[in-house]
Amino acid sequence: MALRDNLRSRVISWLKIILPLTALALLSTLFLLSRTIDPTRPIPADRADLESRTGSQQINQPTFAGATQDGHLVAFVATSARVDPEQPERVIADTMAAKIDLAGGGQINITSILGTVSDAEGIAILQGDVVLTSSTGYRIETEELTTSMREIAAESAGAITGKGPPGQLDAGKMTMTSDPQTGDVHLFFTNGVKLIYDPGN
Repeated sequence: MALRDNLRSRVISWLKIILPLTALALLSTLFLLSRTIDPTRPIPADRADLESRTGSQQINQPTFAGATQDGHLVAFVATSARVDPEQPERVIADTMAAKIDLAGGGQINITSILGTVSDAEGIAILQGDVVLTSSTGYRIETEELTTSMREIAAESAGAITGKGPPGQLDAGKMTMTSDPQTGDVHLFFTNGVKLIYDPGN
């Protein structure tokens, strides 16, 4: 019995020496075989991915909102926006929409495929399938509409077509303004107005 205990003690003593030395040898081998790292080298990355992230400077769901002096609430929103590479002070927006809550309780909504925003000028140019609808029953379609982002003002770049309380109408131009005295919003149709009166409206 004493011989067995003595043998066990010797084995344990040798293991206390051998195991740490083995671990140290393995650790040294790992360092010797590992690749030397140059801390000055850049971190590997996909160049195309980096350029797409930093070059486009895209923002998702951008929103601009404010109030006019007459108390109308104006909000512009888009699915995405990016800086115009040719004119960095401008922003190009996709699927742009404007919502105007009038102080008197009415509402005007405008949608378009694209939009160009110039914050310095305070204007937004909506382009492609522009549709303006109002709570008073108007639906106007055009290809380009320039709107103010700080007051109720808009102007079509060309012809418009639409429907309203009087009936079907076509015109070479449409202008939207706000009366400085009353704050009421008016739509003006000019340049060859054609109205087909619909008594059912």
